[in-house]
Amino acid sequence: MSSKKYSLKKRILLWISIPVLISSILILLLAFLFSWHEIEEVYDAQMVHTAKTLLQLTEHEIEENEEVNISLGAENPNLKHHYENKTTFRVWKGDRLVLQSHRAKDFGDIQAPPGFSNQTVKEKPWRFFVFIDTEKNIKIETAERYAIRYELIGQLMLSLIIPMAILIPLLLFIVWLGIRQSIAPLTTLSAAVDTREIDDLDPIQSYKIPLEISPLVEALNRLFLRIGDSFKREREFTDHAAHELRTPLAAMKTQTQVLIKKASSMPDCQEGLENLNATIDRSAHLIEQLLSLARLQNESLQMEPVDLSECILDALGEITRAANLKNQTLHVDISRNVIISGQKNSLFMMIRNLLDNAVKYTPENGKIDISLNKEGLFTIADNGPGISDNDKKRVFNRFVRSDKTGQNGSGLGLSIVQWVADTHRANITLSDNAPQGLIVTVSFRR
Repeated sequence: MSSKKYSLKKRILLWISIPVLISSILILLLAFLFSWHEIEEVYDAQMVHTAKTLLQLTEHEIEENEEVNISLGAENPNLKHHYENKTTFRVWKGDRLVLQSHRAKDFGDIQAPPGFSNQTVKEKPWRFFVFIDTEKNIKIETAERYAIRYELIGQLMLSLIIPMAILIPLLLFIVWLGIRQSIAPLTTLSAAVDTREIDDLDPIQSYKIPLEISPLVEALNRLFLRIGDSFKREREFTDHAAHELRTPLAAMKTQTQVLIKKASSMPDCQEGLENLNATIDRSAHLIEQLLSLARLQNESLQMEPVDLSECILDALGEITRAANLKNQTLHVDISRNVIISGQKNSLFMMIRNLLDNAVKYTPENGKIDISLNKEGLFTIADNGPGISDNDKKRVFNRFVRSDKTGQNGSGLGLSIVQWVADTHRANITLSDNAPQGLIVTVSFRR
């Protein structure tokens, strides 16, 4: 089962941003509750103080004259405030209204109980405070619209919300930048591993890697070491096995050739001996290919400027005789002085294998076109049987052959070609040659 992938940056950012947002909401809620409590206390105290002041200002005049009716007169237009029309008061002597502010006329017959209470006047909530002096039979009533308190709590909350609305996104952006910077070594590490050559198993340098990633790097380095040891043992085994098999095969080849001469008068025996000789030749070819592959893989290829043109011409010189024996026509178009970075011996082996295959699978009197342009594009086109689309994907694997001609082969030639191409960062493509045949294209980097 494939596990679902997720973004480490997003996950860390969520783990930070969600608690920050929840904490901000809790802070706003607590700030609202505490502020509302304090606002209630302050404004209630102010109403009590106003009631005391009114009592002190009016009690002497009311005691002297039972029938007194105090008038406030006309309002001074210079003594107005935004909240002034939202506060009011009334003063009673017994059941008789002695004094009231202009806004108190809207209260009508509302009678609030002693102490603090909430009343509704014209569908608006008001806070009332009533003080009764029983000895002097005086009642003081102060009132205040709740809108004053609502506006104040709104301003206080707004003064918190606006800075938080600016600072929280800025904080999360800074956190995101920090996460991105902290995770950058992971991206660098993955890029370094991804761009490595296939045979580069050197330890990863860890001088700029965070402590949290160091265990992963150390594990990768140990893995590289184990893989390197495994490859080394495999190559040594192939090399030793090929060397050990070469000697007995050479002896078998000699003995078989002697027996073929002695059995010239025995046709039945001679056919079997010739088949045996052909089998020995295939085995010897396989061993030579194994030795070549082991030798290449055990060497540390030192890249240097190589004249690809000369390398191809040298390989052509070795296969020309085989092509002439099959009366094949070679059309050669090689651009001169095509210089690439590579290792000459391995490049020669790759080109030689490709040319050998072209000669081997092209029929007698066939034609092979060989070209190299200035951009490093090397092409071999023949008119042989070609390769099916399915086999084109398989022939570069070891010991896989696509043989429609009965030719002998080990199935390692194209595997060697692919290995050399990979080490030189070259691309190989196989395509059909109209009306029949195969085109092998190798694209080198100049």
